[in-house]
Amino acid sequence: MRAEGLRVYRDEFLEEALWMPVEGPFRVPGDAACRVFVDKYTAESVMLGADVYAPGVVGVDGDCRPGGEAVVVHEGFVAGFGRLSGCFEEALRRGRGVVVVVEASRYQVPSLRGTRWFREGLVYEQSLPGMVASRILGPEPGSLVVDMCAAPGGKTGHLYELCGGRCRVYAFDHSRRRVGRLRETLERLGHRGVVVYRADSRYLDVDYPELLGRVDYVMLDPPCSALGVMPKLYDRKRLGDVEALAEYQRQFLKVAWRLLRPGGVLVYSTCTVTALENEDNIRWAVEELGFVVEDAWWPGASRGLLPGTLRYHPHVQGVTGYFIARLRKPLGV
Repeated sequence: MRAEGLRVYRDEFLEEALWMPVEGPFRVPGDAACRVFVDKYTAESVMLGADVYAPGVVGVDGDCRPGGEAVVVHEGFVAGFGRLSGCFEEALRRGRGVVVVVEASRYQVPSLRGTRWFREGLVYEQSLPGMVASRILGPEPGSLVVDMCAAPGGKTGHLYELCGGRCRVYAFDHSRRRVGRLRETLERLGHRGVVVYRADSRYLDVDYPELLGRVDYVMLDPPCSALGVMPKLYDRKRLGDVEALAEYQRQFLKVAWRLLRPGGVLVYSTCTVTALENEDNIRWAVEELGFVVEDAWWPGASRGLLPGTLRYHPHVQGVTGYFIARLRKPLGV
């Protein structure tokens, strides 16, 4: 269908999910009088058509004038082409604002942020696997839900909507900046019933003892190596980095166990592809904590390496690489 000037399609398995086609790859002009050098994350955003903002700029070179042509470059790779904003020099001095208005990129993704849908809080941009994770948790009305690493708020808002706003959702995140973004997101979506706290979720059992053994559902999407995220120019991770992250993630799993009531449900998800951060952590949660793995199947996904878990593969499903497991704390513990 067409709406707001965009081609929009409904997902066949997830009724609340809409998607829009990504077009490309396109050829990007590589010649301009000005070269704007950006960090890796900015380059990956520019590849999808995003403008260049001052925090992502690491340098400029050449004849750079307001309104002039510029190529956006990261380590010799041309990510996009556009024109310098009229106030790009001030933006660079202040460290915020638009530096390059991108006119040509490797891919083109329709922007929802200028639509009525976005302004009225009717939509939120997130990956399909992220939405599936919330569906697999499936909180019921009247339940107590904890989102341990909630920012920027996509899963938090989705969980609140899945129970019709009739559940208590506590959203936690450690970063002041990310908590601010989380609150802004929930405000735009109209989810004023979600309670947001700035806290390190590895210590929720100590800082919020009133939650111990009382939570019905926990969503845990911990910091990970993010090797499934697209697009990427490259990624550099050492085995030691992944091992450290896996140990870090287990700290959250321990606390999730303590928060859940007997019979409570945890969904553990990551946007990475390593077994150390995924299946190995779930085996550990079963053997060391006592969790029971429940079937987390969803149409269109792939089976994980551990029975009951699922995965999304960028080269198979064409979406963010993702892992999801549903765990239950047994009764009588």
